[in-house]
Amino acid sequence: MIVRIFDTAMDPADVEEAKRLFREQVRPVFLSFDGCSEVDMIIGVEEHSGDLVDVASISRWESLAAVDSATQTAAYKDSMTEIRRLFAQSPIVRHFELAQ
Repeated sequence: MIVRIFDTAMDPADVEEAKRLFREQVRPVFLSFDGCSEVDMIIGVEEHSGDLVDVASISRWESLAAVDSATQTAAYKDSMTEIRRLFAQSPIVRHFELAQ
């Protein structure tokens, strides 16, 4: 199992819009991909430097190949278009293997 963490930050004023976009556009598309079993959005409870809020998406995948396949699709790119406009920092994406 691969855990993908997509980490960025945004203006606190944009958080509610980001939640809506995640719920309506991002999550349904991710869950439609072969190999994606779960995706969640987490939001920091404190502002950090620059008065921004940490925001991350944590998803679980069967394999790195499934991640690579999904992130190359038009559906992935389309689902991320609007929410990316809210990012105040370039995202950092990391992949981990789940210890079992």
